[in-house]
Amino acid sequence: MTKKTIRVFYRAPTHVPLWKVMEEGGFLAKHGLEMQFGSLEDKRARATAGLLAGDLDVVSGNHHNLYARRALNAEPFVHVAQVHNRWNQRWMVARDGISTLADLKGKRVCINKLDQHPGLNVWLYLTRNGLTVGKDLELIEGDRRSLDRVQRVMAGHFDATFVGVVDQLRARALGARVTELPTMPMIEGVTLTTTTHYVNNHPEEVNALLHALVDAIHFFKTEPRGTQAIIDRTCRDLLKFGSDEEIAMFYGEHAAAYQPKPYPTPEAIQNVFALGVKGTPEIADFNPLVMWDLHHLRAIDDSGYIDRLYQ
Repeated sequence: MTKKTIRVFYRAPTHVPLWKVMEEGGFLAKHGLEMQFGSLEDKRARATAGLLAGDLDVVSGNHHNLYARRALNAEPFVHVAQVHNRWNQRWMVARDGISTLADLKGKRVCINKLDQHPGLNVWLYLTRNGLTVGKDLELIEGDRRSLDRVQRVMAGHFDATFVGVVDQLRARALGARVTELPTMPMIEGVTLTTTTHYVNNHPEEVNALLHALVDAIHFFKTEPRGTQAIIDRTCRDLLKFGSDEEIAMFYGEHAAAYQPKPYPTPEAIQNVFALGVKGTPEIADFNPLVMWDLHHLRAIDDSGYIDRLYQ
């Protein structure tokens, strides 16, 4: 059988393990696909321009910035699946005396990319928990590398920062004070983003990709040894894993978060849309559900395909 080619580009390296499970686990090939895979990390403009021009087919990511473009310019961006629905940088690294969010009042918190993930997520998390940035605390653009921010906190330059699951392990090894906080609903990670033009003109490819995705999620969640072997072989250098413990920590967090049926939740959509509204307040009345086309996923779900995987 001749395979159809699909061009996929990821926006963050942490997305890559699931795509590699799709590829290395044989799930793309099983459904008649082969993948041209590349990085558009920190290249938001190129990702959106490439989708509109038809130079690429699917972007893994581009979560919050497209609502304004669709609302204001009617650009045909669309999301067709969402792998998980929770904020993943929920570990607070802080100076002595800071153990809760309330302790951040009057303090200086550093995070990178204030106008993107993860900075916008931290802003919303603080806001949802009753803290007004600029009034109750300062939120400051910090170093891009999490451990650089951790070391700045430990040196007293800032009072706190937020990191993900692997970096919290590394922070503890440095002697930092780390507090795990409750998560919040959020659209992030592997979001399948494309255009209505692609969905309408390539229904077979979209259907095949979603089948491969749910197969890969099933493998990821139920085959820890096989999944970690793929991650070790294909992503150890990319994600700078320094030990098998770090791989296991990454695996455990993502295996728990990935949903067998990759739908977005209403709360996660509401929160990610809030990030878009922060940057472009005039879109507040836009219905964010316009951005989601789940009919291919629904057809797969209704067929019983996903349920049979877990029987």
